[in-house]
Amino acid sequence: MPLVTILVPHYNNPNILAPCLESLARLEPSSPNHEIVVVDDGSTDDSVVWIRENHPGISVVECGENRGFVGAVRKGIESTTGEILVFLNNDTRAEPDWLTQLVNPLIEGEVSGATGSVLTDWTGERALFKGGSVNYLGFGFEDQGELPDPESSPIPLLFVCGGAMAISRKTYDQCGGFDETYGSIYEDLDLGWRLNLLGYDCCLVPGSRVAHRAHTSLGRESFERKARFYLGNSIRTVFKNADEKDHLKRIELVVTLAQARERVCLLGENLEAGFWDRIGSVFGARPSTPLVDSIVREEERTRSLASKRAVIQAAKKVSSRDLFRRFVPNPTRGWFYDQEQNRLMEDKGYWKYEQKMYERYGLA
Repeated sequence: MPLVTILVPHYNNPNILAPCLESLARLEPSSPNHEIVVVDDGSTDDSVVWIRENHPGISVVECGENRGFVGAVRKGIESTTGEILVFLNNDTRAEPDWLTQLVNPLIEGEVSGATGSVLTDWTGERALFKGGSVNYLGFGFEDQGELPDPESSPIPLLFVCGGAMAISRKTYDQCGGFDETYGSIYEDLDLGWRLNLLGYDCCLVPGSRVAHRAHTSLGRESFERKARFYLGNSIRTVFKNADEKDHLKRIELVVTLAQARERVCLLGENLEAGFWDRIGSVFGARPSTPLVDSIVREEERTRSLASKRAVIQAAKKVSSRDLFRRFVPNPTRGWFYDQEQNRLMEDKGYWKYEQKMYERYGLA
């Protein structure tokens, strides 16, 4: 039986972590052979001391500095040897059969890539994640609502939630794992998209469930910091994974709309009517925006995304177009941060502008 390594990234506030570790102590005795490793992501409080005093059987790996979810996971992987890697958010509570349900499809060869859990609200009555999708701009969506039948077979998805997922170490290494440049947000979408391109499958396991205090960790971040992740990582995801045929056209569209979002959400500017007309067919009049411009400049300097893209495109076995046809029912679906930001983008003309850009490229 392969060793399963459960990696729980954590940063500050043991009260968030306590229900997670307590639930892992209650996993059913028949669970696969496993170890539990908390990766402390540079906590500035007494988190490490608390873990060692209250859960002496759990290993702690210390990052020494805050690296974000992906950096913490990478440190945990480097420090362990389990053949199957399980990633679990610190603000979750696992059901007793959670681990068995999650990893058995991998052990038995039923799923070749990654398996993911259903994430529920804290009462366990409503799904917070039971599937996911993406739009043309690389923004991700979570399917929520009624819980799926726990007895049903694994459900193929474009990606599974990184907050409760499993993958073999071999597959993780072969596909390149989480992209550390993401830090947090959309690293699981990028990984799932890439796995599917390379011919692996990602499947939701309806019987594997964890309750999740949604955005307990992310919610502590400022809107500006979160917006930077959302804007930057959506660009990175499309840049690496979109098909060759429409790659440059799609990147121009994504960058231009990201700049428009930045103008509205981070710079507080209006998208006046004349702005739409100045763009032109080759996007030659894009306005300057600090965040998106910095991503473009970094890519021009290092070509790191281009290098990653070349590896993916050379090895892929299916096309992104096929994946969109299979998994993306609404590729022009609008994405917003919250009601306040949605209203802001409406008032300042963003949504009208986005629709006009889709129409210009025949995507509406």
